[in-house]
Amino acid sequence: MEVSDVAAQLVSKAEKAGASQAEAYVAFAKTSSIYIDDNIPKISDKKDELGVGLKYILGKKIGFTSSTLLSETMNAVVERAKSMAENSAEDPRFVSLPDPKKASGNPTKFYDSATGAAEAEVLLDHTMNLVNAAVARTVGVPNGVLRTSSIEFHTANSLGVDAWSKSSMVFGYFTAKAENNGAVGEGVQRCWSQKLGNIDFSKIGAKLQSQALDVIRAEPFKDKWENIVAVLAPSEGSEMLGSLVEFTASADFVNRKSSPWSDKVGDAVAHESVNIVDNGLSEKGLLSGIIDDEGTPTQKTPIIEKGLLKSYFFDSYNANIVGLASTGNGIRRNPRDAQGSFSSPTRCSPTTLEIPTSGKSYDELIGEVDKGIYVEHFAYPLVDPFTGAFSNEIRNGCLIENGELTTKVKYALLVGNLFESLNKEVLFSAEPEVHGNRVMPTMAFSGAEIVGQ
Repeated sequence: MEVSDVAAQLVSKAEKAGASQAEAYVAFAKTSSIYIDDNIPKISDKKDELGVGLKYILGKKIGFTSSTLLSETMNAVVERAKSMAENSAEDPRFVSLPDPKKASGNPTKFYDSATGAAEAEVLLDHTMNLVNAAVARTVGVPNGVLRTSSIEFHTANSLGVDAWSKSSMVFGYFTAKAENNGAVGEGVQRCWSQKLGNIDFSKIGAKLQSQALDVIRAEPFKDKWENIVAVLAPSEGSEMLGSLVEFTASADFVNRKSSPWSDKVGDAVAHESVNIVDNGLSEKGLLSGIIDDEGTPTQKTPIIEKGLLKSYFFDSYNANIVGLASTGNGIRRNPRDAQGSFSSPTRCSPTTLEIPTSGKSYDELIGEVDKGIYVEHFAYPLVDPFTGAFSNEIRNGCLIENGELTTKVKYALLVGNLFESLNKEVLFSAEPEVHGNRVMPTMAFSGAEIVGQ
């Protein structure tokens, strides 16, 4: 049975069972994975998965359930969703499922056939290129994973939504470990892409090796530098800035009045050097599609433009609460693995957060810093989304003095407030990278401090 037929039948059965509205999300996902253990690819894994998620609505009562349909019928899924709705409290904020809107473009626009069809042998070649570039006399690759995925999903509802999209993605996570006279250094690299052929695995391996060796050479930072410029690698900056914007610009948190940016559309929330868009049609985005997971057409939504808050991102639920249109941000999928997207209802989430690049190269950006630090890797880059405060352990960094990289350092804290730093000039380089559902270059902001441990 076709994916579209499953979606239509689920909606029809739910309506016949008494639902006032119903929505079916049906996804067919394929993944191939290779796992590395101590320099050797040891496990290959291939999975095909068909799953359904059904939202059953009785007035303002909402029930949701999911299934792979391997051991139960569609009727059983409908009855379970109906029971959950009957036993749920009313949601006073619920208005309606989304109305149908025509999406433009080919549903397979973001699907790469070579990536979707990649077998274990192809992944093995790529992982060995990475391992061979990373391994040295004192450096190994303890673990890693390379995964290619494709997903075709179809969304239908009782108001007439009937749409589908198909995409491909690649995710890789690798670690390196260097040992020398009792000293240990770690390297960590991740990669994301719509297309397997766009990734330079030898370059990632060489970077892993240099990271691990840099950490061994790095000196524990035992000083305190105040009011310095922090320059963050795209992997770290995208996590800090991206997670902050994902919370503060989410219509879900805005409607709950928990976002610091509630009721601030049109206000300055950052310096004029800051521009951020959510681009559901991004050519690099792993969640790109002609529709979101509710069947609403995706779009390019300016979030911050020259420092001014232009819009929040909305799914249909939160858009209806305030009488606005959805921006195509009802999301179930995640950028690491296509499996399991059917098992949870949509959430109000970005598709691809993009920061426009500047004309400055990485070297030129470093050259403009009098006193600061370049952070290659944090233990984990966290920011408090309510206050903007952060205090992150630097595992791999390098001091910047008079426009030059000087001493490799580790075991220090980068402390500051990202809300405050965003209201000062922020610099971005010209080389963007994909990290999860964000596309960002190296970023630099002032007002931070480094504290030795």
